[in-house]
Amino acid sequence: MKRFIVTLLILVVMTGAVFANGGQESSKIKIGVVLPDASEERWANQDGAFFKEDLAALGAGYEYEILFSEGDESKEKQNVEALIAKGAKVIIITSQGSGASAVAAAHSEGVIVIAHDRMAKSSSDVADYYTTFNSWNVGKAMGKHLVDAAKAAGCSSANPGDLAIFAGRVADWPNATYFFGGAFEELQPNLDLFNIVNQDAASFKGLALYTEATFDDAAKDALQGAMQPIDTDWNPETAGIKAAGVVAQISKTSDKVFVLAPNDDTSAAIRLEFAKMSTPYDKYYTTGQDASNVTLASLMGDTVTGKGTQTMTVFKDVSKLVKDSVSIAKNIVDGVDGLTGLTSGPSIDGAKTAYSPIDTLLASDKQLTYDTIFATGYKSEDHADFGDIDFSPYK
Repeated sequence: MKRFIVTLLILVVMTGAVFANGGQESSKIKIGVVLPDASEERWANQDGAFFKEDLAALGAGYEYEILFSEGDESKEKQNVEALIAKGAKVIIITSQGSGASAVAAAHSEGVIVIAHDRMAKSSSDVADYYTTFNSWNVGKAMGKHLVDAAKAAGCSSANPGDLAIFAGRVADWPNATYFFGGAFEELQPNLDLFNIVNQDAASFKGLALYTEATFDDAAKDALQGAMQPIDTDWNPETAGIKAAGVVAQISKTSDKVFVLAPNDDTSAAIRLEFAKMSTPYDKYYTTGQDASNVTLASLMGDTVTGKGTQTMTVFKDVSKLVKDSVSIAKNIVDGVDGLTGLTSGPSIDGAKTAYSPIDTLLASDKQLTYDTIFATGYKSEDHADFGDIDFSPYK
């Protein structure tokens, strides 16, 4: 069934159409969804497909339409206005940029906004609800992995391992900042285990210890200041360029390197640059998130498809995030508080926030990856990306 949905989504995107109630455009809707770009794997084949499945399952009385913004913020606003014109009472949006104009357009017509995975706001207006995976804890999982790996590898103040640091898109607030802040909550007390090989190591060494509970504007400014030079823009090409710059000036002090990479796509690009070193590191430990196919192949031992070794990823089951966003939308249509029945956390920027669960997957525990990803049917063993993996030992 899920394969059919994904295939249908691809066909629809290729023809430039949109999802709307069984594949037919509707003149009147109650729930609108705006996603960034149908050409991106995440939005086309993951969130987009899950939204269609979950919204269709709501049945009569919850008519919906899903639009893509083609990576264009002006198109994003047009999509919001089009959904409002069709009667949408609530709009779920993953913003391409800040989402400011989209939020303003919706609120001017009294339409409720759910920011899905990315905050949507301006300096004076913010989405009503925000669904997320608790980005701070995602970052903590990544930082903890590097600290645990360094300790297990025998690193110490007298024998530190090399540490390279990269960040996501600073403008992707609060996600990228929280990922980075969470990671540094784990790294900062343990920096004596590492020799930072980035050009401006002082900016990282000077960071105070920040936690989610104590996070404030001063912490935001400090973290984002350190992130600016290593901002990958969530773009593999940009990440590769940043990594090449780091690699070009490294003076190795260890045979082990620990890399804070912000997500799976950038992680793959970064490790490919490190592999080009005339004398590569003997041991390479790196982070990521999203459980991309390339990463899953690497975690299961296929370093060819996996583009080298990725030692961990934070799995954020977007089907669960979509269910949370759809549940909030249904609650609003039903006239009850949006967070009814969901796991909530501290509001962010004034938006009521729902948190979806996360899992840490490690290259050292292939069984966990199999049980979490493949045994559940989240990904198919038959996909071409996994063709060189023998799954039989894990069944």
